[in-house]
Amino acid sequence: MMPSIGPIRPPSEAYSLLIRVTRGCPWNRCEFCSVFKDLAFSVRPIDDVKEDIRYFKRMLNQVCEYAERTGSRIGDTARYNGMPWILDDGVNSAFIQDSDSLVTAPEQVIEVLAYLKETFPTIGRICTYARGKTLNRRRLADLKRLRDAGLTRVHIGLETGDPELLAYINKGTTVEEMIAAGKKAVDAGFEVSEYVMPGLGGIEKWAQHASRSAEALNGINPHFIRLRSFHLPMGTPLFDKAKNEHFHIQTIEGLITEVRRFISELDVDSYLVSSDYAHNYYLGEIDGQLPEEKARILSLVDKALAEWRERGEPKRNPFLGALNPGN
Repeated sequence: MMPSIGPIRPPSEAYSLLIRVTRGCPWNRCEFCSVFKDLAFSVRPIDDVKEDIRYFKRMLNQVCEYAERTGSRIGDTARYNGMPWILDDGVNSAFIQDSDSLVTAPEQVIEVLAYLKETFPTIGRICTYARGKTLNRRRLADLKRLRDAGLTRVHIGLETGDPELLAYINKGTTVEEMIAAGKKAVDAGFEVSEYVMPGLGGIEKWAQHASRSAEALNGINPHFIRLRSFHLPMGTPLFDKAKNEHFHIQTIEGLITEVRRFISELDVDSYLVSSDYAHNYYLGEIDGQLPEEKARILSLVDKALAEWRERGEPKRNPFLGALNPGN
């Protein structure tokens, strides 16, 4: 039987083995998201998860045997056969799916982690998505147990630090909860990666979105801050609001201005990441360590702003599904 693989993972996990512990999202009501709308949330039986891990082990063995027989490199053989998670020295990283694996009982996640590391002893990094609400509900002692068991990094969708916008997009949490969740994850020993969506405030509320998001992250001081420019898929409630002119998608010039304010107000020891996401193309590569490289990053943002002002806005807004402005 083929393993169950979820539809999403962070760009940074492109070469990670994907292990699906849950299906779907336990909240599944964010108005900007279309990923799991037709899938009821469930926790997968641990025996099914373990069988998936054994399947991937068999794939690794087959690739290694073929590479040895033909004199080819293991990583090349794996990549040509659609298995980028296999490198020359084996499997180095794994990502636990779907959207909020820590909603599963800690003992079950720990059992999966132990089996995964036993099966693939070369794994060094294991990451997952986690909702702020879920992290808040978990005891710090349990989070530390997960860290000790091998879970190294959690990816958290802050999206915005503005209370009004969090309610508007139906995120199902508060700014205070998101800050507390991020700090708890840091205290547990995880590497913490927080996501912010430039453009989520639209044209009217970009300034409060930028400033309050920076303020929230200053309270967390995560290891990574990742920019994921707001892109509105068709079929979402927020898409319908945009179609009916109740939400106005930000322009590219406005997005760059917003990002500049956001970065200028950050007071963190974090690595800023933007270039791993296709919809951030308008920014160029502004990645860098804060606060040491803030001046360099802001100068690159200014350069991008000048270039887009000269180029002008595209005729079709690239951040709004398939809907053309004016339709």
